[in-house]
Amino acid sequence: MNKHANENSISFITCVNDDDLYDLCLRHIHSLSVPSHMEVELINIRDADSMASGYQKAMQDSDSKYKVYLHQDTFIINRSFIYDILYVFQKNDGLGMIGVIGAEEVPQSGIWWEASKKIGKVIEYRSTYSYLSFDEIDETVKTVQALDGLLLATQYDVPWRKEIFDGWHLYDISQCFEFRKNGYALGIPHQREPWVLHACGNEFDSEQYSYYLKKFSSKYFKT
Repeated sequence: MNKHANENSISFITCVNDDDLYDLCLRHIHSLSVPSHMEVELINIRDADSMASGYQKAMQDSDSKYKVYLHQDTFIINRSFIYDILYVFQKNDGLGMIGVIGAEEVPQSGIWWEASKKIGKVIEYRSTYSYLSFDEIDETVKTVQALDGLLLATQYDVPWRKEIFDGWHLYDISQCFEFRKNGYALGIPHQREPWVLHACGNEFDSEQYSYYLKKFSSKYFKT
């Protein structure tokens, strides 16, 4: 996977349908400290059929070793974010993908936030700000089974299952299973303070979520 990847490049990849949100997302990326040897590539996918198909296209178009897949309403507030993820990846060859919140194990429901042991932290903005802080991480990075798709950073490329997850739900947990199937670990780094603010709002299409949850369960939880 990405044998000829450019180790001196990092790509920030976003599916965009709201320019105001994306402009704010970009302003935060532009404020990050960048190591002198690194190039930053910004990729925005417009009119994507699904999150997985948009991410797959960007992944194929980019030769960066390091890729950060983030929602347009995810704002990176840790200015040393690039330094921090490079440190974690370069210390852990077997680590394929990291995020900021997730679960140590995926429950049988397939819904990661129903897990008994949730990890990480994030600031959420719905109609007000809230600080989600789950189990604290004592080591540099904590191995988990599930990462929330608000931000996913990778150092290897694994195909997104766009043929199954052709919408906007469960593409993230599917990708976690795909990475693990390919022999890579997943992790959540230690964050002294939250690395991101997620302006996720209150909208949630429960009908669509249920549809993709059934697809997810039949694919990964076969009995």
